[in-house]
Amino acid sequence: MLRLVAALLTLWEPLRFASEALMVLPTIAYRGPLAAVELVVHAGVAALCAAAGLALSNRSPDGRRLAIIALIVSLVRAGQSLYWSVLPDNTRPGDEPLILGAAVLVSALAMAVVLRQRPPAT
Repeated sequence: MLRLVAALLTLWEPLRFASEALMVLPTIAYRGPLAAVELVVHAGVAALCAAAGLALSNRSPDGRRLAIIALIVSLVRAGQSLYWSVLPDNTRPGDEPLILGAAVLVSALAMAVVLRQRPPAT
């Protein structure tokens, strides 16, 4: 299960960011500086998640802590993208609570898996 969480962190958020960037970058000049800042922050979240996934799969001593931080930050990013974003998305109106609920559920399950992992021997 831990490998699944590591794969989720390593792949999901970076791929989500890549699709968002491909959709937004051609029109970033028209969207203003707030959109550029939001895109840079989302890139940071994707990088943090990828680093946490790699740390988990390599059984790094701080991999658990980094994974928990990445899961929380990713969950905050999901809520921000659904409710307070200046970037476009393909979410139907009214689906935001369901999507956020699914994100909370997945994050909670992933955190439970990470916290149940025994720390690596030093």
